[in-house]
Amino acid sequence: MPYGIYELQKYGIIGNVQTLAFDPIQSLMAVITHFNHIYIFGQARVNVSFTLNSVSPIRALRFIKGIYLIAVDSANSIFVISLLQKKVIHTCIAKIPITAFACDYSLEFVFVGLKNGSVRAFNIETGLDTVLNLREQQTPVFRLEGAYEVSALAIHPRDIGTLLISYPKVTVIYNLVGNSILHNLVYKLPRTAPGGENSLYEYGADGFYYPKVVHNLWHPNGLHCITVHTDNSIVFWDAKTGEKILARTLFDVDVDEPTGKAQKISKHRMTKIKNIKWLCEENPEKTSLLILGGDGYSSDGYHQLVRMDFGKMISYSLTSYAQMAKYYAQPREQRIFAIHSKASIVDFVPLGEASPYFDGCHDVKLISVIMSDGAIKFLHYPEGKMTMNAKYFPSTVSWLNPKITCSSSSYLDRRIINSLVTIRRIDQLPDSILKGGIPCHPKYKADAGSLIITGHENGFVRLWDSSEGELDSTRIFEIDISAIIQKDDESVSVVHVSFAPETLEVACSLATGDVLLFAYQVNKNYQDKKNDPHLVSGMGSLSLEKSGRALINIQDRSPTHIKKGFMPKLMIRPLDNGLVTAVTTSNLGFVAIGYESGRLLLIDRRSGVVIHNELLRDKGLSISSEATAIEFGYGLHSSSKDRGTILMYVGTKIGRLLTFEITGLPGSFRVNFVEQIDCNDEAIVSIIAVNSESGRPATPTLEHLKRDLTADRFFPYVVTASRSDIRVIKNNSKIAHKTYSKGDVSKVGITGAKTTYTKKVAFGLVVILGGSKQLLTLTIPSLIEMSSLRIPYRIEPRFATESSILPLGDVFLRITETEAALINIMKIRTPIMSLETSRSTDTLFLKNIVVPWRPGSNPMLKNTPSVSYDQLYILLTGRERRPDSKSEEANLAWEVSCYNPANYTYISSNSPIYFNPNAIHQNTQLMETPRREVAKKRASKGSGWLGGVSQYAQNTLESAQNNMDTYLGDLNDDFDKMISDAKSDAIKGVFNGNFS
Repeated sequence: MPYGIYELQKYGIIGNVQTLAFDPIQSLMAVITHFNHIYIFGQARVNVSFTLNSVSPIRALRFIKGIYLIAVDSANSIFVISLLQKKVIHTCIAKIPITAFACDYSLEFVFVGLKNGSVRAFNIETGLDTVLNLREQQTPVFRLEGAYEVSALAIHPRDIGTLLISYPKVTVIYNLVGNSILHNLVYKLPRTAPGGENSLYEYGADGFYYPKVVHNLWHPNGLHCITVHTDNSIVFWDAKTGEKILARTLFDVDVDEPTGKAQKISKHRMTKIKNIKWLCEENPEKTSLLILGGDGYSSDGYHQLVRMDFGKMISYSLTSYAQMAKYYAQPREQRIFAIHSKASIVDFVPLGEASPYFDGCHDVKLISVIMSDGAIKFLHYPEGKMTMNAKYFPSTVSWLNPKITCSSSSYLDRRIINSLVTIRRIDQLPDSILKGGIPCHPKYKADAGSLIITGHENGFVRLWDSSEGELDSTRIFEIDISAIIQKDDESVSVVHVSFAPETLEVACSLATGDVLLFAYQVNKNYQDKKNDPHLVSGMGSLSLEKSGRALINIQDRSPTHIKKGFMPKLMIRPLDNGLVTAVTTSNLGFVAIGYESGRLLLIDRRSGVVIHNELLRDKGLSISSEATAIEFGYGLHSSSKDRGTILMYVGTKIGRLLTFEITGLPGSFRVNFVEQIDCNDEAIVSIIAVNSESGRPATPTLEHLKRDLTADRFFPYVVTASRSDIRVIKNNSKIAHKTYSKGDVSKVGITGAKTTYTKKVAFGLVVILGGSKQLLTLTIPSLIEMSSLRIPYRIEPRFATESSILPLGDVFLRITETEAALINIMKIRTPIMSLETSRSTDTLFLKNIVVPWRPGSNPMLKNTPSVSYDQLYILLTGRERRPDSKSEEANLAWEVSCYNPANYTYISSNSPIYFNPNAIHQNTQLMETPRREVAKKRASKGSGWLGGVSQYAQNTLESAQNNMDTYLGDLNDDFDKMISDAKSDAIKGVFNGNFS
């Protein structure tokens, strides 16, 4: 047997998540950890990772032009990552620390605000800075004060030539074409004005207090903007006139108006507004604000988001400032989205799906929330309800949402798995919002069915189909315990989980000591209509904690939105027995539970009756002895005569193995103690019963209850394992013993494969040594070592105990809290190869997907000088864009650019083509550049700027840009002169200067 470590699939990440980015066009998501490891996820098995060479933490990630990912660190560097080459291709370094930045998905330019107050721009396609050098703009307004850093920066959502630049005391709307400040926005509080909850009331010589600006935002239509200040004031401005519309906080409005009462600094400081986003629906005029911070005391941390829903924007031209102020002062709805966790919220990122514009906030359906413990949680938007549904993301992401608390494994007939899951059509893509990329790792032929069962915090249990060499999130069964018992806190975290494959039953214990039983069946409470998935139908078991009963029927709590699945059956309360130390459900319908008190229960799940209730005690010391492992088997025991019986093995905390015999018929089962033996040096954590004649696991099924067991005349091998030794018992006698370092044994399991010569299935014992990082294969019963493999991962022993041994030599290896791998140790998996999976690495960039139109200019801003892409390129680089570049990324980015004239008639009719994991053959255009008709030539240089812009408007109109022609028709006749003046100014010094 060619033993070795053969990785089938890697899951999770190294370290805690710091931030993430989402690309709805290429359908990818990137996350970065505190180790500066970047992971880019696509569909199914697409997962590319690498490490950035930076000692500074990364504060932001952004996808740009479909082919780039930029990472901005907390110092002065921007890392440009190519999705084509899957590596860093440029590092843009500023000589002065970067304090703010802004970018647009359609542009290769990244604008940066610096510590000295200047604004520069980098071209990420070349890695070089441009000629743009806007000097600090606060000093002209506050002449007696020194220069200040740029505190916030944003690009106009409708005009790539207009910037919103914030300094501590002033925000300017700056137009690059006109080379001028359009408006100065200054927020000041007169004496007796309350301001925000964190106001310091530091009045200047002029009698005003100027809270510093920390954030700025554009309304999606570009007509209004927001500044957020250190006192938690949120100020709305008219971007066209520069007039202040309203100053408010999360709780109060008109906070800049004098009250006539002297103001005092509050003793109770509120959390600072850490992040704020202006979200819009598919119709960008329907907007809402999502805010992190400003709603609770700073000592409590960040545990919720606040949503202000403003609905559809009122008419700009027909609305007075008083009506606008009322519109923002009285949202249609203001809601709090609470996150129940000890960890605080670090940040949130909206996952806009309609387009990559409006700062990624266009038609948001999910909000990703990054927690201080490194976890990622997801909220449905606008409902604000937490979603743990694994189908939204590939398993590399979803298996950690929420965090795993325990895991186990089981075989399951492949035919049964196929009958349980929904079979997708060949042309049907997965439900995951990530559909991008092409995996290079193949699926594997499913010679045997297997499941990974994971328990999670927040009360989730998942059963993953691992038969094809991956944890497929489209073939998963989920149990939401928090919805069933109507709790959403850490008390519903799953501690133990057990699965019976023959009866399709699940038993799990919670952090409270409660045990819940589930069975796969048709839901009698199913309602064929849309309803809240968090609602359950029944009210009979509403007061679970006050019932006073140990066994509670909870069938009435089946969720009404699930037609068929794992339905709740029974809840076993711990009463005064403490936490659960072991729980096992068998194929016989029996569930065994061990408690801290030493209590041992055996329950017949079918009748809901306790058939055995015993307090385990050490007879010599007269103290309780708690069960730490329970397993069922069948065969003879030392007191048997000629007939095998059903056996229950109980391992205890002191390393003693107890054997019980189960006899009788349904309704009259009896449990009798048979024998005991001291077999291990410490607490037994694993028990495996093996047929001593066939070598197969001696796992009893329902058939063993129905038939006579006189034919099963064998003494089973019983393998017991503690954290430091393994013992084999037969007929209550010790057969073999293997010792290891204390705490080194993490997991023991049995696996099998057909031998090369006999073609019969041979079984071996697989041992995971987490401490010494080894994976052993031993013979049964002699425990002779057949192979010793070095685990090639930085495995942590405390998490290695949650690993699982599967059929066919597969091992689900828990590496760290956030990492896992599915490996094979026997090289007997047959890959299902295809043209796409023959590549050495995953493909991230799909060449057929064209970047959509950037939103057009608003007709209400027709008197504001605007700029086209070609004009902006010349303004920032001093030359026209070359049609061909030495960079392959730049050429491919232009092929799919919305500014490429060849795409003008193609964008509206183009539909992205993604890799379909269910299809036998992929679309032939999957990895081809867009096929389109030959486009008209661009306007020649001699035809002037206005002719080029007019041609652009004409082509845009043909592809459904409805309002661009309205705006362009109103351009000034001397536009050419304006551009010429701007270019001249660039030479004279407005855009010049060395990077200092």
